[in-house]
Amino acid sequence: MPDYAIFGGTLRSELEFPELVAVHGPAPDWTLRVVALPPDDERADVLHNATLSASCRVRVTRHAGRHRFIHSCTGTFEISPDGREICFSPEPGARLDVARTDLIARVLLLAAHRPGVAWMHGSAVVCGGRAIAFLGNSGVGKSSLALALARAGAKHVCDDTLPIELGTPPVVWPSDHTLRLNDDTKDLFAKSVDAVRREADGKFILTHDMLTHEATTDDGMPPAVRAPLDAIYLVVPETNPTVLSRAVVRTRLSSSASVPALIPQVKVGPVLPRGSAARVLNDLATIVESVPVYQLRVARDWSMVDRVVSQLLQWHPLAAAEDAGERVLAQLI
Repeated sequence: MPDYAIFGGTLRSELEFPELVAVHGPAPDWTLRVVALPPDDERADVLHNATLSASCRVRVTRHAGRHRFIHSCTGTFEISPDGREICFSPEPGARLDVARTDLIARVLLLAAHRPGVAWMHGSAVVCGGRAIAFLGNSGVGKSSLALALARAGAKHVCDDTLPIELGTPPVVWPSDHTLRLNDDTKDLFAKSVDAVRREADGKFILTHDMLTHEATTDDGMPPAVRAPLDAIYLVVPETNPTVLSRAVVRTRLSSSASVPALIPQVKVGPVLPRGSAARVLNDLATIVESVPVYQLRVARDWSMVDRVVSQLLQWHPLAAAEDAGERVLAQLI
């Protein structure tokens, strides 16, 4: 079975993941097998139940220490009590690209979740050795801001899934080495790059090495980009830029306002075991004690993107080597 780098560890999988970086050498942290699973136990606790479309539903259950993620249109994933073994039973005729997205964006987070790491919905880059994170709902421009800064010399760390390791200070580290781009963002930042696939929601999936051409380390793992977290930005796109005094405006939130503002951006919040809410709140409180949280109002106008980047780099200057010309995405513009 091939091995892939993801969430700072290694996934060994009977399913191929062309959007992930293949590695060799490290013992796997998680193993994914394709099997025929029996029906869900009727005694299972239902942790999450949601309608995705007229024909598709998602349910998350727990029984005897095992979690199940049941997608009516793709299949069922079952996670072992220790989180290391994942079994997948596909529905007949299921779209495996959607199942792979489920595994990366949802299922594996349940297996990887552990005390001391907050999993957020966001993107991050490193400027001058320190990370800045962009959080927000889908479509607000998190990926666009991160890629625009990478074009200007920052180091791209992660997209969509943002792991924050608690500490003094908190540390950001890579997630799944992929990027999810809307049409306009891809046209601006990666027009010449072929996507691995296009998802049902219309977003293009690209691998990070397609954009940066980064070499792997001797053991086949991608370079580990970890950096202390300098600031968190909650992105609010402004479709009428005339209401802004500048292309981008930031407003710092108080600590008491920061925690509730971050709660909707916790990726595994809806499916955590009962009793975990207090721990999640404590984790967020720990982060905002040492990291400023800002509301970032950004002009939703591509003609102003250079002004937005210029202002962000005034707040978070690049290191001398970065500023000298390490434009990791410049060749794609």
